[in-house]
Amino acid sequence: MILFLEILRAVASVLLIISAGFYLRYLEKTKRQRKLAPLELIICSVFLIKVVHQSGALNEQGSQNYQTFS
Repeated sequence: MILFLEILRAVASVLLIISAGFYLRYLEKTKRQRKLAPLELIICSVFLIKVVHQSGALNEQGSQNYQTFS
């Protein structure tokens, strides 16, 4: 059961990173056409921080799992 939940969490994290990437691409395209609204700037900043943090957490979690099972 715990293994299933860990896999589900990893899949959810990957989906979050992918969807955030697509939304960031949309915001960058919009940014070239017009000035972003303050809320859009905040969302863009939060997504960038979250993507960097989450990718680091996935790498860290993977190395911990590798050390545990080896």
